Amino acid sequence: MKTIFLLRHAKSSWTDPGTDDFDRQLNKRGKQNAAQMGNYLAENSLFPDVILCSAAARAQETMSLIRPYLPENLTLNVINELYLASAVTIIKFIEQVEETANSVMIIAHNPGLHELALNLAGRENIGISTLLNRVMQKYPTGALATATSESQNWANVTQSTTSLVDFVCPKDLPPVK
Repeated sequence: MKTIFLLRHAKSSWTDPGTDDFDRQLNKRGKQNAAQMGNYLAENSLFPDVILCSAAARAQETMSLIRPYLPENLTLNVINELYLASAVTIIKFIEQVEETANSVMIIAHNPGLHELALNLAGRENIGISTLLNRVMQKYPTGALATATSESQNWANVTQSTTSLVDFVCPKDLPPVK
């Protein structure tokens, strides 16, 4: 079984209109939300073997804030092409993950991440799953969707082999102490 964690970067700052989108940092709420998500991952033993992170500043900052909650031995790759990547592009990177890894976390952006979560959940399940309905409504900053696949190979992880098993937003989580 393979597990895919789709984490949208936490809330970023828009205070400096001169800052390029790629270089925007997290705001105070975003930093708190990233720590909440890191704590949630640790408390639920949701540990990816591999993290593929967008090179955008807000994605890397999100990753750095969840990193202390994760095991040290995971593989981390920062990938320029994940910045504003489509669902198709993201899945191409997932297909390249080493087969020895059983779980991968993508830290990236909407709309590609949202589209991929819907695709992996299976559109034929629309209306059936409360989780899927939540994902369909909104994929806010800092949200995490988890999908599992019966496939043993990353190249075979497709809509027909995956199920959405969890969707958590920062507002669902308690503050980190």
